[in-house]
Amino acid sequence: MAFFTAASKADFQHQLQAALAQHISEQALPQVALFAEQFFGIISLDELTQRRMSDLAGCTLSAWRLLERFDHGQPQVRVYNPDYERHGWQSTHTAVEVLHHDLPFLVDSVRTELNRRGYSIHTLQTTVLSVRRGSKGELLEILPKGTQGEGIQQESLMYLEIDRCANAAELSVLGKELEQVLGEVRVAVADFEPMKAKVQELIQSIDNSQFPIAAEEKTEIKSFLEWLVGNHFTFLGYEEFVVGADQDGGHIEYDPNSFLGLAKLLRAGLTSDDLRIEDYAVNYLREPTPLSFAKAAHPSRVHRPAYPDFVSIRQIDADGKVIKECRFMGLYTSSVYGESVRVIPYIRRKVEAIEQRSGFQAKAHLGKELAQVLEVLPRDDLFQTPVDELFSTVMSIVQIQERNKIRVFLRKDPYGRFCYCLAYVPRDIYSTEVRQKIQQVLMDRLQATDCEFWTFFSESVLARVQLILRVDPKQRIDIDPLLLEKEVVQACRSWQDDYASLVVESFGEAHGTNVLADFPKGFPAGYRERFAAHSAVVDMQHLLSLTEANPLVMSFYQPLGQVSGQRELHCKLYHADTPLALSDVLPILENLGLRVLGEFPYRLRHNNGREFWIHDFAFTAAEGLDLDIQQLNDTLQDAFVHIVRGDAENDAFNRLVLTAGLPWRDVALLRAYARYLKQIRLGFDLGYIASTLNNHTDIARELTRLFKTRFYLARKLTSDDLEDKQQRLEQAILTALDDVQVLNEDRILRRYLDLIKATLRTNFYQTDANGQNKSYFSFKFNPHLIPELPKPVPKFEIFVYSPRVEGVHLRFGNVARGGLRWSDREEDFRTEVLGLVKAQQVKNSVIVPVGAKGGFLPRRLPLGGSRDEIAAEGIACYRIFISGLLDITDNLKDGALVPPANVVRHDDDDPYLVVAADKGTATFSDIANGIAIDYGFWLGDAFASGGSAGYDHKKMGITAKGAWVGVQRHFRERGINVQEDSITVVGVGDMAGDVFGNGLLMSDKLQLVAAFNHLHIFIDPNPDPATSFVERQRMFALPRSAWSDYDTSIMSEGGGIFSRSAKSIAISPQMKERFDIQADKLTPTELLNALLKAPVDLLWNGGIGTYVKASTESHADVGDKANDALRVNGNELRCKVVGEGGNLGMTQLGRVEFGLNGGGSNTDFIDNAGGVDCSDHEVNIKILLNEVVQAGDMTDKQRNQLLASMTDEVGGLVLGNNYKQTQALSLAARRAYERAAEYKRLMSDLEGRGKLDRAIEYLPTEEQLTERAATGKGLTRPELSVLISYSKIDLKEALLKSLVPDDDYLTRDMETAFPPSLVAKFSEAMRRHRLKREIVSTQIANDLVNHMGITFVQRLKESTGMSPANVAGAYVIVRDIFHLPHWFRQIEALDHQVSAEVQLALMDELMRLGRRATRWFLRSRRNEQDAARDVAHFGPHLAALGLKLDELLEGPTREGWQARYTAYVEAGVPELLARMVAGTTHLYTLLPIIEAADVTGHDAAEVAKAYFAVGSALDLPWYLQQISDLPVANNWQAAAREAFRDDVDWQQRAITIKVLQMADAPDDMEARVALWLEQNASMADRWRAMMVEIRAASGTDYAMYAVANRELLDLAMSGQSVL
Repeated sequence: MAFFTAASKADFQHQLQAALAQHISEQALPQVALFAEQFFGIISLDELTQRRMSDLAGCTLSAWRLLERFDHGQPQVRVYNPDYERHGWQSTHTAVEVLHHDLPFLVDSVRTELNRRGYSIHTLQTTVLSVRRGSKGELLEILPKGTQGEGIQQESLMYLEIDRCANAAELSVLGKELEQVLGEVRVAVADFEPMKAKVQELIQSIDNSQFPIAAEEKTEIKSFLEWLVGNHFTFLGYEEFVVGADQDGGHIEYDPNSFLGLAKLLRAGLTSDDLRIEDYAVNYLREPTPLSFAKAAHPSRVHRPAYPDFVSIRQIDADGKVIKECRFMGLYTSSVYGESVRVIPYIRRKVEAIEQRSGFQAKAHLGKELAQVLEVLPRDDLFQTPVDELFSTVMSIVQIQERNKIRVFLRKDPYGRFCYCLAYVPRDIYSTEVRQKIQQVLMDRLQATDCEFWTFFSESVLARVQLILRVDPKQRIDIDPLLLEKEVVQACRSWQDDYASLVVESFGEAHGTNVLADFPKGFPAGYRERFAAHSAVVDMQHLLSLTEANPLVMSFYQPLGQVSGQRELHCKLYHADTPLALSDVLPILENLGLRVLGEFPYRLRHNNGREFWIHDFAFTAAEGLDLDIQQLNDTLQDAFVHIVRGDAENDAFNRLVLTAGLPWRDVALLRAYARYLKQIRLGFDLGYIASTLNNHTDIARELTRLFKTRFYLARKLTSDDLEDKQQRLEQAILTALDDVQVLNEDRILRRYLDLIKATLRTNFYQTDANGQNKSYFSFKFNPHLIPELPKPVPKFEIFVYSPRVEGVHLRFGNVARGGLRWSDREEDFRTEVLGLVKAQQVKNSVIVPVGAKGGFLPRRLPLGGSRDEIAAEGIACYRIFISGLLDITDNLKDGALVPPANVVRHDDDDPYLVVAADKGTATFSDIANGIAIDYGFWLGDAFASGGSAGYDHKKMGITAKGAWVGVQRHFRERGINVQEDSITVVGVGDMAGDVFGNGLLMSDKLQLVAAFNHLHIFIDPNPDPATSFVERQRMFALPRSAWSDYDTSIMSEGGGIFSRSAKSIAISPQMKERFDIQADKLTPTELLNALLKAPVDLLWNGGIGTYVKASTESHADVGDKANDALRVNGNELRCKVVGEGGNLGMTQLGRVEFGLNGGGSNTDFIDNAGGVDCSDHEVNIKILLNEVVQAGDMTDKQRNQLLASMTDEVGGLVLGNNYKQTQALSLAARRAYERAAEYKRLMSDLEGRGKLDRAIEYLPTEEQLTERAATGKGLTRPELSVLISYSKIDLKEALLKSLVPDDDYLTRDMETAFPPSLVAKFSEAMRRHRLKREIVSTQIANDLVNHMGITFVQRLKESTGMSPANVAGAYVIVRDIFHLPHWFRQIEALDHQVSAEVQLALMDELMRLGRRATRWFLRSRRNEQDAARDVAHFGPHLAALGLKLDELLEGPTREGWQARYTAYVEAGVPELLARMVAGTTHLYTLLPIIEAADVTGHDAAEVAKAYFAVGSALDLPWYLQQISDLPVANNWQAAAREAFRDDVDWQQRAITIKVLQMADAPDDMEARVALWLEQNASMADRWRAMMVEIRAASGTDYAMYAVANRELLDLAMSGQSVL
């Protein structure tokens, strides 16, 4: 950041002057300005602008103050921290100011000292000033730079800024040291000339030497000394000394008078220790060598921070004894290092000698090589090394040239204070790191205290490092140069070198070389620092083992050198392509019970660009865990890898791997059970369950052992052994449970035990095709063994668990069916399925199977995924779920049962499993069938209905059509024909939906005034039925549509399509009128609430959600949060009819409330049973045809063609069921109030047998029924819907357990379950149908309840004491002999021709006939029912007599019949039907008549005449009518009334038989009867008198009829001898 700007240096000076002017007088300003110009002379402008102008002015003034007075004898040194207060300016650094008379080396020496002390220099301003001073040193004048002359002094000014020194002591020490340095400079400079003179002196002394020196050598020594003086040596000091000997070495004795320069300072005050030298040094100093070289022991503080060089001239006597040594100390000037060795005296001779000795040709390669080596050899070596040693070193260097090898040459200095080392290192591996390693080895081996180095690079492949090591002369270290070199080589041997050789060793040469080539960069530096090369080889093996299937590898290790008490552990994770996110891995390790202390990621790059990652984790086991992880290594590793892969979940259960030593699958098993516990509302969250198991690891282990024993070891054990083992394990668990203190934990663990014991089968030990464990578990439970299971409790339940998906399948019987739903209720999908299965149970009353329902919850849907991505994951989850179900289901092969592989079964054979589509899985049937076919499942593509070779519900519109049948009936009973008359509709759903779309195309007369789905609200207040129908058809045909696709141009005024996310919606006048809304503006939710309450004809639900509840229920009770804001109460609905195509559109209590308010509705399971009914037909047809295909009598293709060709027939059968069932409801609702007592008894009976829970089904209590009765109301249609289903379910069960389905005649009923065309072709195969008994039971139960009413079986059971099976058998006989179905069809054909009331009245008559006739059969054929015989016998007689009915009847009886007949005909009933229904009472009496004919042998027609004649004569028809009209207050009275009627029938038959058996009686029946009465006159008179009394009686009294019946009995008995 610049503090000011200046255009140029001149501009800066100008600004500076302006700043200075504020502080100094005007006259001083020019001088200060001139000073400032010189002071900042060489500093760049850039550097200046980085400082504040005020601070620059401050430092200028400060320096000026220093200049103002100065004595040359006392150099000035100031070291201070400038601050505003004391100095008027500031700096972040410490300022150093030095003023000294100008000398060489000042600046270098100051700078050297600062660097030596470790201070960084931030600013350095130096200038040499020309000044004049007065006598006292005061400044007189500053002159322009470089001015010379008399009285002008040159002064050197230095200004530096260095790192700030905080404390004052440090500042003063620094000041003193700098003064010392300056002192040394002065001394050295002062004696420079005397020292040069000394050289000349010594040159002469050589000439005069007593010791003989060769002439050549003499000349060379002299030229060398001349050369030194010729600007090649900076003289710093001079001394003379002699060597004194001691016993183990010697000492130096200096001659103080000889001292020049620094010697004066350095040699003062030396101790004897300082003067001591080792014996080898003494020997060296006594050698008669005239010229020698060495290094000084301390670095120079003057000029350069190097160790100064010694140049010694020894004075030697004639004997070769050294007299004294004259020694110069100084520094070679830089030019020496640049000059050729061939021009430096003394050295040049050594060079020549070596070249000669080498014998190399000067121009040859080696000669040149040698010359080059000598030229670049460090000068120190050339000066100091004796020729012999130098020769061998140089030759070795020549030999290693251009070879990638490390060589080390070592030389000791003669005084033993230094070691000189030359290290040659290949350039490609040379680095600071390598140099440090070499230095370290040398310093360690030589025990050096200091080391200096110079690195030399040339075009050679080798780099050269020259190291000078400071050693202690006393330490006599014997160094083996070869060994040392080896050590250096080893130290320089890089990690990579070790790694490369180990890779080749481990992988083999070929593979190893490839591996090294594949990863050219090898391992990163961070890795190399932490791990040895052999670890890297192991890690590389792990990395190479990564595959698609195995994308993660883990290895645990304990770091070497760890203190034994430390519990720290490490693991490495190996992974390709992307690094593992810490946020993913940490929670996994923490959940495994490990505390992570650190993580280090390392990346390796393959040649092909692929990345590989190694993550190194350090951790300890969590508190309180004392375990040997090495022992659990594999278990832990296995667990971790599977958790990261997603095969196992990451939660607190995983701690069991460590705490209980359980493998991950066993942990997953316990987790799966916990997940199930959550679904069955145990009330504890998973975390608490996990901590319970962790607190009781012994029990957790025992539980898994019990499971293993039951389902794995059981394969090899006999049942007794297994039982024994299980008992022992269970006992052990129970004993351990006694020690569990916490009640909740005890409850959880006991429930685990219950669940394992309730598990019947599992696929846990089943493997897939590759022999691998499956990624999901499925468990089949016996729910009745699980305590506190939410009701209703199914017969079987399968729970499928994997981290990806969970699901349950609930079945209420061995043969059960229901859809599978894609649930989104993570917390309680089982609760959702339980709610649905209740509806399924009652819905399935019309079909063979009982209720079942499944739901699966995908747990890893892609976040923010597209519709297709989410669908793909949903399908994958569905596949897992289906596989889980089939894994543990029995199969059938060639009629024999095949249990699933590797599944231990603790239950009986159970091969029937079918599924169907439901919310979210509409298109999944083919997928399910594909899986079933892969499994070879016996049902093949009958497993999931509605696939491509099945009946497409949406295409058929079967669910909507079925519900429409109910809607038609509701309106028909209100006098409206929805196919002809226009009705207004509000709908829930959109045209893309099956139920909604198909439903709103059921009639082209509909006026759809409003509809909504989750996105839009559609409003068309006054639509044109025809055009809107066409537009709806167009939308339905689109692949996907929403209300926004509707053509708004054809909409009526005031309508529109509104978004549900709009803020508010304006209400048009037309909307106000149509929907009876007052407001001008409503929010979308308020508008929907108003639409649901609108006064329209029909509310059609084809959507998802619950929109209507009872006023007594809260929104929370409903359990559909999304629609709380718009939901309405049943008593607020103003529509006439609700059609429930969708499930759960209303709560059951909401329906009841609507019904009590006069609304027309059934229930969802009645209205939309078409779907499930159609699916069941499909499955049963496929089971039949698959047998035919397998027998080879048909191909698959033919089968599929046949299936398709029967679509309409199947639809017809289904809609027939819908029609019949809603008709039965209408018949029941019509008499619900009168029959209230019967329903009470039915409910009590079902409850007593545990078949019904009124509360679950929302059926009214006795008190509520009594309250209703007070207002003249009985059960509503929705309640009757529940009861009709329950009575069918109950009857189906009873029939299945009886012999009814095995009776050949009764079995014919199964044909009604199949399309007529199929019956014609395959009736033989049908008898062998696998579900024959179930189908027969279902068909008979449905037929009976639909035609005879909900309480029929219950009434007859009570009045006759016979079983439901007997009742059903008798019913079939009655049905067939009276041809009841034929007559019912005749009445049904009158839809819209006569009023619905008339139709229902006609049916009521038929029901009465059926009921009475069935009771007659039950009473008269108590133990010998034989349907085939009875139908064959009674059928023809009844047909014959029925035609003559009007001939047979006479008197008042005939008149009554005639009146009824006429009334029916006038109401529009065809004559034949009217005759039949008018005579139902008399038709019933034909049964005793035919029986009487059998007894007497008379012709049936004769018997009939007699029978009716007896009746007329005794007034019995009137009397029977009186009995029938008796009011019934309770069940006893109802039973009494039935008994009275039966008695009268029996007596009338008895009298008839007697009349027919009279001897000698006239042929005419009336005459015969008259004769008989004459013969029994007294009795007959008593009876007639009784009749008179009854006629006269005012009240109706059961006692009276009891007495009258007794009289009639007496009459019937008369004429018999009393026994």
